[in-house]
Amino acid sequence: MNNKTAVKHLGIFLSNKTNKSKLIQALVKGQEFTNYINITGLKGYVFGQSTLNKMVDEELRHDKIIIATAANRGLHTMSNGQQKQALLMHILDLYPDYIIIDDLASNIDVPTLKTLTQDLQLIANKTSIIQLFSRQTDVLPFIDQVIEYDLANEYQQLSKTEENPFVNLKLPQADTLLHTIPNPLIDLQHIHAHYGDKKVLNDISWQINRGESWQLKGANGSGKSTLLQLIIGDNPRGFGQDMFLFGRKKGSGESIWDIKKNIGYFTPAMLHNFHRNDSVLNMIISGINDTIGLYTQPTDMQKDLAATWIEILGVGCQNTNFQSLSIGQQRMVMVARAMVKHPPLLILDEPTIELDEKNARLFVALVNAIAAEQKVAIIYVSHRTEPALNIEKVFELIPSIEGSMGKILLP
Repeated sequence: MNNKTAVKHLGIFLSNKTNKSKLIQALVKGQEFTNYINITGLKGYVFGQSTLNKMVDEELRHDKIIIATAANRGLHTMSNGQQKQALLMHILDLYPDYIIIDDLASNIDVPTLKTLTQDLQLIANKTSIIQLFSRQTDVLPFIDQVIEYDLANEYQQLSKTEENPFVNLKLPQADTLLHTIPNPLIDLQHIHAHYGDKKVLNDISWQINRGESWQLKGANGSGKSTLLQLIIGDNPRGFGQDMFLFGRKKGSGESIWDIKKNIGYFTPAMLHNFHRNDSVLNMIISGINDTIGLYTQPTDMQKDLAATWIEILGVGCQNTNFQSLSIGQQRMVMVARAMVKHPPLLILDEPTIELDEKNARLFVALVNAIAAEQKVAIIYVSHRTEPALNIEKVFELIPSIEGSMGKILLP
């Protein structure tokens, strides 16, 4: 690499093919981009989801609070935005010489992102920042120079007017008999939820019909995860309430699988459950039966279906080990896994986290294509706006002392 002028704050643009964990290790050891920014021998910390995951695991294993907060709460009880605020305050209290910021904008609402950005700007004169990002809109305003990791050269912004190459995407069709459920698919009437004395949801009424596309919005901690857990059957607080899921009243004798067979679901947290050395082909096929791994021999039709999805995603050959993929590539495979059976209800919870520009556009095209069939209802949950995503309606949770209330908006 040619000699470059040293900078105080460096941005590194990553594609979904980047092995981020190896890059972070190399940065900490002073083995990468020392011509741009040299942190060898300095005291620094990594701010990101990987650090939070380790801290949450340690809390749960040892039953102790790792980061002191005013509310004296454990990280595992906080929303993603609250976790990130707590982690940044913790790091700043340690007076670091540098901070490696990994994917700052993911999983947090706009006010929280603004607060974190301001906090970082306040310490930018004395602390070096190395920001890792995959979306051009995420670059912090005080970053001196941005480079592209895979090319090790100066970053060229993707044109905002560039046409989405996936715009006319056609999805492979699944052989499914799940689309005979009468409307509404989901019918919630005056739903409440609380955890001890903390009121989370207050008088929530929401109907979701076949073919509708919704965005679920709300500030960090507003109860979005609780509401989704009620819909997918993972939260026992639904029993005894006026809830109909796929034509059956909650608590009328249905099993959890009676509910889940009608849902395709992806949230990045699911990746923690997949540690097996399965092929990409088997990972996508497992979405048909909602299993972690395959326990029956797939049919030739299922193999062909999954192979078509792999071709669309461009993530390697059928036998590629899922664990060998980058985080971004794994997430695109998990999106395909949720979509593969064209379920009556598709729930995508913060699906674009750590996706680069190209794969974010592919994601938008996939969702728009499945929405165009007008058979699959979609709930898209994100604090990030994807301008080309075709969303018909918005259900927003408005926080209050008595728990969040719901409001239907047009996008």
